[in-house]
Amino acid sequence: MRPEQHFPPDYRTARANFIGAAEARDIGTTARLHPTAKSRDGKNLFLDTATIGAREAKKALLLISATHGVEGYFGSGVQTGLLREGLVAPGNSKIVMLHALNPYGFAWDRRVNEDNADINRNFVDHKKPPANRHYAALADAVAPRDIARETMTTANAALKAYSRKHGAFALQAAISKGQYEYPDGLYYGGAKESWSQLMLRDVLNEELRDVKKLIVIDFHTGLGPHGHGEMISEDLPGSPAYRRAKKMWGERVRSSEAGESVSAPLTGTVDKAVPAFLPNAEVTFAALEAGTLPVRDVFDALRRDNFLHMHAKGKHRDAEKIRRRIRAAFYPDTPQWKRMVWKTAGEVVHAALKSFE
Repeated sequence: MRPEQHFPPDYRTARANFIGAAEARDIGTTARLHPTAKSRDGKNLFLDTATIGAREAKKALLLISATHGVEGYFGSGVQTGLLREGLVAPGNSKIVMLHALNPYGFAWDRRVNEDNADINRNFVDHKKPPANRHYAALADAVAPRDIARETMTTANAALKAYSRKHGAFALQAAISKGQYEYPDGLYYGGAKESWSQLMLRDVLNEELRDVKKLIVIDFHTGLGPHGHGEMISEDLPGSPAYRRAKKMWGERVRSSEAGESVSAPLTGTVDKAVPAFLPNAEVTFAALEAGTLPVRDVFDALRRDNFLHMHAKGKHRDAEKIRRRIRAAFYPDTPQWKRMVWKTAGEVVHAALKSFE
């Protein structure tokens, strides 16, 4: 098959393709049913896993898709394609594929879950969540309650003023770091542990609790030049985990904590959670970030999606246009983009597996 044929048109097809590819290789899958959330057509949603190699292996590669739901087209396509092309685990190792960590977001073409929570900001102490006073100062401008031209112009002026005063990167950090005060805002980390967080814990406990060496690749889209892949590490240069990542993935690795990355430093991430959940394992974690559209276009799509669901309750004359825009912002549905990101994904996965040899 051509690489672009591995990428799905929607969540339902993505799940069927993933399970079908596993079954074709006689690899069993485990389905975890979401207890409350449904797809737009009222059907059930699932987090699915497949494991390649010996379950008792002490070295493992974990591949995660759809942490940010609408970004799942990329990760799902890679997971399905790798299964179809016969990916194997070398030596005494295994590969665990976690398909659709946030199935609601995938099915609804939203980055967040059913509670408007960003899964990659959700891993905090919700009794004492971290404060983000910079977001608080910009809340109305970041997530306007309507998308009339006058409102957006005023909101954009406030953001530009902040950028002029503090710098563009400081603005990005204020907006995207994560916030826990505005449930109807962007990058909201949630008021409680999400179902996705609980299921990730369950997968780690069931599939990876005894591993001694774990490499994690979490597939993301939306930041960076079109089709370019960056391995975002939340470890500081010089740390053991950063050095391991550099040895595997070379110049692709960039530390968000050190200001090297297209991403600002974040709070409550999967990256920081996995080592905490598996304290006896050596964990090397990176998010493979595939670039799509310019940042301003991605941000505009997120704001309009947030307005549609949080304030218009899904009903607006431009609803379908808004849905198409956010999908395109995180999933450029073109053969060229798919071939570019497929190539990068294959290279980083095989580099990770080579470290097990």
